[in-house]
Amino acid sequence: MMHAANSVAIVDRPAATPAVALKHISKTFGTNAALTDVTVDLRPGEVHALVGENGAGKSTLMKILAGYLPADTGELEVDGRAAPADRVLSGPRVGVGFVEQEGGLIRELTGAENLILAEGTGFLADRAAAGARIRELGNRFGGAVDPHVPVELLAVGQRQRLEILIMLARGADVLILDEPTAALGIEDAAILTEIIERFTADGGGVFYISHKLHEVMSIADRITVLRGGRVVGGHAADQVEVAQLAADMVGQRVAGDENRNGNGSDSAELIEVALGEERARTTASASHEVVGTLTGVCAPAPYVGESALHELDLVVRAGEVVGVAGVVGSGQSTLARVLAGLLRPSTGTAQLPDRVAYVPEHRHDDAVALELSVRDNVVLHSHRRREFCRGPWFRRDRMDQHVEEVLRRSHVRGATLTMPISGLSGGNQQKLVLGRELDECPTLVVAHNPFRGLDVRAIQEVRQAVLGACDQGAGVVMISPDLDELLQLAHRIVVLFAGRILGEVDVADGDLDQLGRLMGGVA
Repeated sequence: MMHAANSVAIVDRPAATPAVALKHISKTFGTNAALTDVTVDLRPGEVHALVGENGAGKSTLMKILAGYLPADTGELEVDGRAAPADRVLSGPRVGVGFVEQEGGLIRELTGAENLILAEGTGFLADRAAAGARIRELGNRFGGAVDPHVPVELLAVGQRQRLEILIMLARGADVLILDEPTAALGIEDAAILTEIIERFTADGGGVFYISHKLHEVMSIADRITVLRGGRVVGGHAADQVEVAQLAADMVGQRVAGDENRNGNGSDSAELIEVALGEERARTTASASHEVVGTLTGVCAPAPYVGESALHELDLVVRAGEVVGVAGVVGSGQSTLARVLAGLLRPSTGTAQLPDRVAYVPEHRHDDAVALELSVRDNVVLHSHRRREFCRGPWFRRDRMDQHVEEVLRRSHVRGATLTMPISGLSGGNQQKLVLGRELDECPTLVVAHNPFRGLDVRAIQEVRQAVLGACDQGAGVVMISPDLDELLQLAHRIVVLFAGRILGEVDVADGDLDQLGRLMGGVA
């Protein structure tokens, strides 16, 4: 294998030697067995996908590989040599780059400064040289990003590419990508695919975590399915059907055999969700009652790469789901903030109800406080309710009853009231946020990419919660880069392009050609 230049340390090794091998890994958190006797490996030049429901153990396994978590038992080999798996490393494991779902860059710093900080060379290091390394790798792998712009001003896709380039600049020959396309549009996803293809062509290996099974089938060489912390399936990607992967994930045999968990109808429905075949339904229909109106709204973009809004008109009615489609960066984030009341229009009027539920695109930035407990995160908006207070003191018993009810109703699993919310899987965090927001009986629900990083079971539960709000008379605006998600849930879809709504499509009419033309900017 050729040794890659330009700071990417692709290691020479015999073809039969895995780049990394995790053997018989087990990990528990209290009484919860997160991993049980898991064995997987990654070969040079391949993409090995890990799929499974939220909480199946995928991220925990990869954090052990990256050196962020210790395994209780098991062995780890890197380049055929034993490496410590039973302790937390002082820094990322050499040669391994972990790009987590929510990102790991310091937002106030530029890309060059993040690279300098990661390498520990200090702020007296040459920023221009660090930036030049990132630019060189970006040009080489097809993911160029300006390394001298603060991360907080970059669009989501640019932040992700920058983080990958920093990993490569630090010498990673193994990349771990956790739900890498969860917040990406078609264009950014295509750029990511190109980076992966060039990286693996140079001999690098990629562990790819995703719930998007069709995507996994197109990009992976091998696929391992985890369920309940155990390996339940291992397949060559060209020798397995998507339906089989979905069945492995939810515990149902494709051939129609008796369900392993005895709940056949539930599993069949979840498989349909995984395959994108089930159209969500609501018992309500859109009424003439208007719950939110934007008229001639102009609003500034919140970051570089996102469009401002220009004279935008939008009406949302009770009992309907309005999907918002468009190429990422067309103004979706600006629109979400305006509808949530977080961004005031510079011109035009926004008539919004008092009770607006907001499920933001980035839950770690805008929806949860990771160091606070599950209880504190649930009552962030409701702690001043009269029933929770006795004079200046909180009534902890009533508050805890309320929190437990929200968790039960939202199907949040594995939670205790006092544990930090960071201990929950991403899917359970998302369900908690939605349950908290819907608990206020909102008139308008603004959900920005609500299925980001969710497994099929969590997607179904979130869909049911959103449709339940519709049935109660709320209007819902759902923004997503995934057109299939919108087609399955929305009554009508409006298309944003460069901060303007070019038109809308009634989903019942099924005019996908018109939808495609609108997304391409043809009014």
